[in-house]
Amino acid sequence: MKHPILSGACAAGVAFATSLCASEAMAAACVGDADSPTGNPVYLAGSSAAKPILKELSAVLAPLNVRIIYQSVSSCTGLGEVTESTPDKTAGIYWDNGTELTCDVDTNGVVPDIGISDVYAPTCDTVTIHDGQKDFLGPIQIMTFVVPSSSKENSISAEAARVVYGVGGGATGSLVVTPWNTQGLIFQRPTTSGTRRMIGKAINLNVNSWNGTEKSGSGDVLTAVQGASASTPDAAIGILAADLADTSRATVKILAFQPQGQSCAYYPDSTSQSLDKANVRSGVYPIWGPLHLVTKVDGTGQPANDDVKTVINYLTMSSTAIDAPAKKTMIDTAVAAHTIPWCAMNVQRTGEVSANDQTTAYSAPEPCGCYYESKATGAASSSCKTCTADTDCGSGKCRYNYCEAR
Repeated sequence: MKHPILSGACAAGVAFATSLCASEAMAAACVGDADSPTGNPVYLAGSSAAKPILKELSAVLAPLNVRIIYQSVSSCTGLGEVTESTPDKTAGIYWDNGTELTCDVDTNGVVPDIGISDVYAPTCDTVTIHDGQKDFLGPIQIMTFVVPSSSKENSISAEAARVVYGVGGGATGSLVVTPWNTQGLIFQRPTTSGTRRMIGKAINLNVNSWNGTEKSGSGDVLTAVQGASASTPDAAIGILAADLADTSRATVKILAFQPQGQSCAYYPDSTSQSLDKANVRSGVYPIWGPLHLVTKVDGTGQPANDDVKTVINYLTMSSTAIDAPAKKTMIDTAVAAHTIPWCAMNVQRTGEVSANDQTTAYSAPEPCGCYYESKATGAASSSCKTCTADTDCGSGKCRYNYCEAR
């Protein structure tokens, strides 16, 4: 089988168309020691792809005396630990003025306050959200196929991806897709990975039927794809969230994706070089979903812990809990982490992406599309009008110095 490589992605004519030896290095305890990180700790466990947004959010919450402690496990593992109150002994990650540091949790582990996932709980098969728990929806995360930047390939179809990852470079039978026909250079994630599960839904490949070379975290996939650049750039392929792929564009290339039954492939952005996420925001690039934040709630459906509530309010940009300056800061935070705030989206779906995906129109209560574009790309699209007051916008509203629909 020869992969029908397209000559390029379809034009985006859409509407948005000091060092210590390892034995000597010791991390501080996450809480309770003089050297422990300051601030009230909130533990988040789950998606390895969530690290960029949590790093950016950490800086926002530091003045509020809230300290994020992140345990990088996997989406489904993190959700399950919260829903079943299972302690996690994984070392914590936190950030101090942008510097990533580690800390040791209690020897018995800690039950995370928030499970953070790229996928809905039902996609994890064995995870059930119980009474007294709730799934809050954060910014949009995009999943991608990536190759070394020196690769000649520019796109992949859902049908080809299903063969590449379902057969694993000819691990069984003779069905292969050129040039991705070497199992050792097809990089994937464990079954508990949200990246693997979301992409599996998009290409109609059962999560337990993947082949290729398994890497434990997103960073490991990135390193593997980068490592193949010198000798075998065309044969290597991996799966990554866009937040990590975007920051590594010098060494990896995001492939345009052609959904099942469609005749055209699209990048997440309007072009291979842009960062506008136009094709996600309009729905033509389908492999995306909100970050899921599962936690315990009180009788009113709100997080039972005030510091947990603060974290979730900022990630969801709650219209009633944070003010306009804080929302603007969170848009900037989402941009810096290469995710999309809901206020910049024009489509939605009520469940996981599927091979025959359908989305519906979405009108954000407080649209921010023009401001988002200005921050993500350095300039808003030509259809955006600058303003200083609502009177500049006719029936619209001036928000962050751009006219929005309301």
